[in-house]
Amino acid sequence: MAKYEYLTIFQKSYDLMVRVYQEIHNFPQEYKYNLGDKIKNVCLELLDWIIIANSETEKRPYLKKVNQQVDRLRIYIRLCWSLNVISKKKYEVLSKYIDEIGRMTGGWLKSN
Repeated sequence: MAKYEYLTIFQKSYDLMVRVYQEIHNFPQEYKYNLGDKIKNVCLELLDWIIIANSETEKRPYLKKVNQQVDRLRIYIRLCWSLNVISKKKYEVLSKYIDEIGRMTGGWLKSN
């Protein structure tokens, strides 16, 4: 059984998900149930793909899925900032998490 809980990328993604859930709780009603739900689902999919990638011997196709989720999150979080749903400071914090996860994914892809 793979120990995904010990992966740094899993921990960072989990921390991002917790942060995202906290932020979405404060979204205005008009964004909470469409854009907010979309972001939450992408975060959950990101964790799913990390768990799957860690348990497979051929990781590359699953890591590409991880990378796709990271790209989607970048776009959705940027959209939140552009629409003034989140502040610049919150945007920067979330972007740092996303960038770090993206770098980890790239490193994991290169090593496989």
